[in-house]
Amino acid sequence: MEWNEKSKKIIELLKLRTPPVGVRFYEEKYEPEKAFKPSNYGLKMAVCQAIAFARYIGRTVLLEAEDFACPPATVLYGVMKYDGSLKDILVAAEWIKDENCEFAEQKLPEGKYKSFVFGDMTKMKEEPEAVLIFGTPAQIGRLIQSATYFGGAVKANLTAKTASCAEALFPALKGEVAIAVPGAGDRVFAAIQETEMIFAMPYGWTDKIIEGLENAGRGANISYPPSPFLMFSPRFPKHYREIAEKFKPV
Repeated sequence: MEWNEKSKKIIELLKLRTPPVGVRFYEEKYEPEKAFKPSNYGLKMAVCQAIAFARYIGRTVLLEAEDFACPPATVLYGVMKYDGSLKDILVAAEWIKDENCEFAEQKLPEGKYKSFVFGDMTKMKEEPEAVLIFGTPAQIGRLIQSATYFGGAVKANLTAKTASCAEALFPALKGEVAIAVPGAGDRVFAAIQETEMIFAMPYGWTDKIIEGLENAGRGANISYPPSPFLMFSPRFPKHYREIAEKFKPV
């Protein structure tokens, strides 16, 4: 599959520790071949956990309503009816001070999607709609350079809440490039490291990002990882310099 090869190219260019995760949502029930479905094993999963399962284990994960474990994600993904809002949940958990605080809620239409697929993009058979890339700030910075190689800027609306499952992913599903700084859930349930951030893009951006990774900063001799500048004479501590004055040529 062409997305498998493109994913491998991104890994090669960025030296990624884990593969990009491809995401696709279906309005009708769909079960990928050999997919891991948590409820088949008596489990429920948080969405960030399913994403982590794909990136660390290399399996395609299928979530349907009965597979969701995370109450906020259940509301965000519209798989259960709830008379309140995500904001109510976050206020109750003291992530937001009170109801008077501004909070821009991102939410999928209730009942629109039946199957949610997350896969290791180097292996999955389904063409992704969106792509999640996990990397260090240096790697994410390089991805931002690649996206802006074509002009514009990467906009960030950061709250460090619902980072991988919504804050990064939902804009990508709408055709935008986004970044997110992981919060608590991603670290507790999804094994995201303290050194990692998230870059998300529509799958249609993949060729542009690869072109940007290959060319952004080329005229300044910049690629990834950047080569350190070493054309200088180092200045050593005073003690070393005083000793060096006593040296004689051999």
